[in-house]
Amino acid sequence: MAVLRVDPKACVASGLCAAMHPALFRLTEEGLGEPVRGDLTEADDVESAEDVAACCPGAAVAVLDSA
Repeated sequence: MAVLRVDPKACVASGLCAAMHPALFRLTEEGLGEPVRGDLTEADDVESAEDVAACCPGAAVAVLDSA
């Protein structure tokens, strides 16, 4: 299991996270990315979130081990 976080101070509001994986990310009214849910229990979701984190232009997305 992993925890998904988006640092709003680092987010550059590109919308890439929500475009890449809308099941995991949504945009706030300000256009900042935020997780749809914080806890990731499926391996596919963890892998997808890690892919988004690697592409995030502001390095705002983090996938943390919850163990």
